[in-house]
Amino acid sequence: MLAVLMDTMIPVDDIATDFCLNLVQGAPPDRVVRFTVPGEPRSKQRPRVTARGTFTPKETLEGERLVRDTWRALGEQMFEHQVVVDIEFYNGNRRRRDLDNMAKLVLDALNGEAFDDDYRVIELNLRKIFTTKDKARSVVTIREVIEWPNESKAVLEIPGA
Repeated sequence: MLAVLMDTMIPVDDIATDFCLNLVQGAPPDRVVRFTVPGEPRSKQRPRVTARGTFTPKETLEGERLVRDTWRALGEQMFEHQVVVDIEFYNGNRRRRDLDNMAKLVLDALNGEAFDDDYRVIELNLRKIFTTKDKARSVVTIREVIEWPNESKAVLEIPGA
């Protein structure tokens, strides 16, 4: 069997086929980290400006610390390549929260911990689910992407276009 990897034909056996195809599609099979942050998900709040200066609200600092501490407890190394991040927020109350601000808190907390900077996030999938208060949590899955497909190679030319 032959597989095309980076425009090169290489012979591979059946076991290696899935591995090669996963790399082409940007999904390496061996570096996925999933963890659960307990408690009610929180949103990143705007910095507060007072006569004494600018400060980050206490709730934001506590939320970021909880995410960071949960990551550190895993003992995982920092990701070296681009990552795809999936976050499921299980809200135990119906309080209005913007999904993008909830994700911002998680990504900012993982900056310098799970990845050197959040510019490495090339795909972000978010979901907000309502549950009971005792089951409130955030589930974060980070998948490292070693080789992301180049658009010019992945998009087929349309005849006559």
